[in-house]
Amino acid sequence: MSRKNSGKSKILLWVLSTIAVLMIAAVLAYSLWEQPPEIAEEEPVAETPVLPEETVAPTPEPMPEGTAFDSGRQDGVYTILLAGVDLMSGSTDTILVGKLDTVRHTMNFVSIPRDMLINVDWEVRKINSVYIGSKNAGGTGIDSLSIHIRRTVGFVPDCYAILDINTFINVIDELGGVDYDVPFEMEYDYWDVNPGERTRIYLAPGYQHLDGLHAMAVVRNRYGYITGDFGRMEVQQDFMRSCIEQFINAGTIPHAGAIAEILAENLDTDLSAANIAWFMRQALLCGTENIHFSSMPADDCELMGYSYALPKIYEWIDMINEQLNPYEDPIGYYSLNVVYWDGSSYKGTVGLDGDWYYQ
Repeated sequence: MSRKNSGKSKILLWVLSTIAVLMIAAVLAYSLWEQPPEIAEEEPVAETPVLPEETVAPTPEPMPEGTAFDSGRQDGVYTILLAGVDLMSGSTDTILVGKLDTVRHTMNFVSIPRDMLINVDWEVRKINSVYIGSKNAGGTGIDSLSIHIRRTVGFVPDCYAILDINTFINVIDELGGVDYDVPFEMEYDYWDVNPGERTRIYLAPGYQHLDGLHAMAVVRNRYGYITGDFGRMEVQQDFMRSCIEQFINAGTIPHAGAIAEILAENLDTDLSAANIAWFMRQALLCGTENIHFSSMPADDCELMGYSYALPKIYEWIDMINEQLNPYEDPIGYYSLNVVYWDGSSYKGTVGLDGDWYYQ
């Protein structure tokens, strides 16, 4: 080999080595930047049961002295509350509680029906109204929503993220769009992208590439479901599952840093951009077979002219403990504060607030 060629080889080797070092440094810097959310030292406490004297204790029997919150946490487990806000009404029409297990590399998400009846003495008793109700009364929104999520699942999630429509659109566009099998033809007028202005939506059924606007149109569509809002929740879950599968199979999330920044700057959240980046990497570590979506088992009912969803109480408690509970001990009947139908009448796990509603 000539001195000239040898010199070129050394230069090429030096360039490649420099690039490799820079890539390693970038990966290390990113891994040092991202970080898990902090878990509050003070553990949430279940509400004290207040039961009318005539109420008969249900089976299974109430938990013995103490609650799940007296026990330790499962190692490496984080919980999160996710909600999507309707820009026109301000209601949280999509609500999910998630559990990430960084030891077993699993993620579980459970949808809470937006029409779930909450145990309050109000005229409209839907869980999707508490966030905007708090905002309108000068609160933060999440203050009230957290209370009712605690009553619903038995604990306060470690962190939360409230997403609006335009942020969802921007994130999907930043990802470069997603592929999805639209279940049926969707055509309707949408008013949330630019409030007060009509956006005409049309989507043919079938597998196709969706930009942010049309992805939003799929998950927000309320028409054409035989099972009503439960069908809509199933499509939302299927869409999220498809997104996660695409990026896990690719082994990367495009523009992860930019997406983390978009979310941190535009969400109502207690997560930093570094926390969000950490959650995204954890999703990649889980694998598609270990990310699960479910919906609260519920019954439909109509009260005072409004339609509601009521948890099937014992199925719901089982689902909480199997998929969401971050504690070592199980969450029991009296750790919740929910209304349900027992086959003959309405019951509350800690009594009925405003029982005139059920007469």
